Amino acid sequence: MGKRIREYDWSQTPVGTIDTWPASLCNAVNIVLSTRFPMFIWWGEELTQFYNDAYRPSLGENGKHPTALGQPGKECWPEIWPVIYPLIRQVLDTGEATWSENQLIPIYRNGRLEDVYWTFGYSPLVDEQGIVRGVLVVCTENTDNILSVKKLTESEDRARLAIESADLGTYEIDLTTGSMKTSARFNEIWGVQPPIDVDRKNAMIHPDDFPYYLQALEEGRRTGRTRYEIRVMRPDGALRWVRMRGMLTFDAEGRAKNVFGLSQDITSEKLATDNLNRLVAERTRELERSNEDLLQFAHVISHDLKEPVRKIQLFTSRLAEESGDQMPGKGNIYLGKIHHASNRIASMIEGVLAYSSLGAQQGNFAPVDLAAVMRQVLDDLELLIQQKQALIEVSGLGVVTGNPILLYQLLYNLVNNSLKFSRPGVTPRITVSATRTPEGPRGFETIVIEDNGIGFEAEHAGQIFEPFTRLHSKDAFEGTGLGLSLSQKIVERHGGSISAASTPGMGAKFIFTLPGGAS
Repeated sequence: MGKRIREYDWSQTPVGTIDTWPASLCNAVNIVLSTRFPMFIWWGEELTQFYNDAYRPSLGENGKHPTALGQPGKECWPEIWPVIYPLIRQVLDTGEATWSENQLIPIYRNGRLEDVYWTFGYSPLVDEQGIVRGVLVVCTENTDNILSVKKLTESEDRARLAIESADLGTYEIDLTTGSMKTSARFNEIWGVQPPIDVDRKNAMIHPDDFPYYLQALEEGRRTGRTRYEIRVMRPDGALRWVRMRGMLTFDAEGRAKNVFGLSQDITSEKLATDNLNRLVAERTRELERSNEDLLQFAHVISHDLKEPVRKIQLFTSRLAEESGDQMPGKGNIYLGKIHHASNRIASMIEGVLAYSSLGAQQGNFAPVDLAAVMRQVLDDLELLIQQKQALIEVSGLGVVTGNPILLYQLLYNLVNNSLKFSRPGVTPRITVSATRTPEGPRGFETIVIEDNGIGFEAEHAGQIFEPFTRLHSKDAFEGTGLGLSLSQKIVERHGGSISAASTPGMGAKFIFTLPGGAS
């Protein structure tokens, strides 16, 4: 009898001391306690249990089942006794061993009932008279492996469902032999019956699209992934658009070995896209024609109105000069209102003409010295600047690429806007600055024009660029409502963007970008 048996105080168990054990039980227990493989014994009428240290990890975090060694099995394992007792009974009655693999037998451990999978063998144990008195159990827990397999199977099922739901075909290519394995949906998309190999597949690719396939394959050899869209000439004469995605595997030497991928019929998508592009192109042409007609109409009307308005201004001025003193009552006041209104009409006409003529100035881009353009703007606004006693600071303006006429109009509109919307009794302060953003070979100039005028609500920052938009009364501030809209169009025509920010009573800031000049 081994030493390990004597080390355990069996007197504290229902089986009593080892002195009462038959030699056959002592030998069996000694074998079980000495081995490093999970084992235990059921012995006697009570089917008392004995297990070794190798079995303890399967009993949970505490290293043991809530019940102790040496107790009847029915008391130790009430949750599984209805499952395992018939197996034990079978061995006891027949004397023949049994074997079960990956058997689900939930046990109580870690404070709860857990699903546990076992592979185990039950073998008979006989006493000195050759009578089967117990059962030797050799077992191993497979829970982690079984759950991993189940998760993998579930993942495969989900992937298969996703593939089927997306109407995708799957394929596998052996790049060494050129052989292919294809799914039923792949065969349906390509209109083929297996077997199919790479040569047959490639022969069905439209000649114009074959370079895209070769390019994608070369990319796949570098990155491990392929993605391309091709036209497939099916054996039945149909032409289908197909999107292909693949993943490559490589051998130990880094040579591409296999391709695993998906094939999707995108013919309907392509036809819908082509039809949409056609409709968009047609609508765009119609809108361009309509826009050209409207701009031409606006140009003609504005041009034709200039002469009668000029005459109104001329004769109103002459009437005021020659007969002003003889005007009865409020005649001079009314005459002044006519003169003021005619000036507004003239400004409106000039604005509409500038707006409608913008398209004619879209070409002829060249390097433009923005500082020189700004000096011209300030010269032309000199009278208004003196009247307002405005302080204007200019810094950092460099060379940009654009149309000098349009850029003059842009800077004129924005500076004039800041002068016009100054606060009464407050000296207007306007700063014009620029910074270079190094993007592309030329970069971009970011120009900021900031003032201390009346400002506007932040919620109107986008609205102010709409044509004929006015945030203030026309009686308080003159204007056509086209200046900022025209400015936006000029900036966008140059490939830039413009935005505005403001707080009422705290001034306004206009930020826009223009393509830089040659570096």
